[in-house]
Amino acid sequence: MIQQLMIINRAGIALFYHNFSRSKNFKDHQSLASYFDLLCRFTKNQFKESLRTISLDNSIFFFYTHQSGLHIIFKCDNKSFDRELLESLADKIIDNFIKKFKNDLKDFNGEISNFHGFSKILEKVIDSKDIKKIPLIQE
Repeated sequence: MIQQLMIINRAGIALFYHNFSRSKNFKDHQSLASYFDLLCRFTKNQFKESLRTISLDNSIFFFYTHQSGLHIIFKCDNKSFDRELLESLADKIIDNFIKKFKNDLKDFNGEISNFHGFSKILEKVIDSKDIKKIPLIQE
């Protein structure tokens, strides 16, 4: 179900990117993060609604905004999409991200390499018993 994810700050900067599948990484996830941020702002301003999903032929991009203002975007297989499970997972991931990088986020100066170590924590969150219901695509 989940192929890739990005955590984006309020400025549209991808702080963290992770690829769960063997498919190609986004070539430029910073540009994609900026584009998605622009789409989210546009829908919020023009339609007074939040962008929740973008559907393609084989994929769905799921957008979730945490109470902290951080956004998480999941690229998912469109065959087994479950909004409630993704929202629960997104909340847990961002909570752990904030806990780990509280100081880096407070004093953020544009350096994203500080966040690369989150992959190991992400794997622990994904492997937790209550999250096991969410399949990851391991092509």
